[in-house]
Amino acid sequence: MILLGKPKKFAGPRLRRKWLSHVPAMMGMKMKVEGIPYQGTCLYVANHIGYIDPFIIMVEVETNVVAKAEILKWPLVGLGGYLAGTIFVKREKKSSRHETLLAIRAALEDGTSILVFPEGTTSAGPGTLPFRPRSFEAASLANVPVQPIAIIYDSPLVAFVDNHTFIPHFFRLFRLKYISGRVVFGPLLRGDHTSDASQQWIEHILSEKIYQAA
Repeated sequence: MILLGKPKKFAGPRLRRKWLSHVPAMMGMKMKVEGIPYQGTCLYVANHIGYIDPFIIMVEVETNVVAKAEILKWPLVGLGGYLAGTIFVKREKKSSRHETLLAIRAALEDGTSILVFPEGTTSAGPGTLPFRPRSFEAASLANVPVQPIAIIYDSPLVAFVDNHTFIPHFFRLFRLKYISGRVVFGPLLRGDHTSDASQQWIEHILSEKIYQAA
């Protein structure tokens, strides 16, 4: 099954915009935005490093998010996800994954943009993990474009990977003076091969970071 966090029809979007307007200051975010964030209905797809990734993107675009259901239990992040209208997925259930595809397609057809992290989990890199294709299928069926987004943080402490647990990692992360890096919005993609094209574009941007650091 899926749990759909539904903000109130009128109060929810206002609460979300107000809350997100304070996110950069609350989190000490100093992210450089590159490219042009698409403001129409689309499927946004990004590499996944840590739990702050959605907020980095949602500061720039109006979108709902697909995330794992256990996030609902996390302090602040769970509440933020609920207010953001997140589609919460129980990934261990095959029926949940199919229902998620249907929910993404329905949202896109209704004019609501969706943000997904097609790796399905976080990764510290370099590069990305294989992309799961279901959300791209939904975008194709809904006839909306896909915009790939590359996220790059300057500090490796942002990565929420391996055996990290939320509370200790949260306190380590927010001991940082600020969280800096880049969020790069890519070209709009359409057609039957947007999964491969998105991953290739994101990999290219991430490889530039590795090259510059070498």
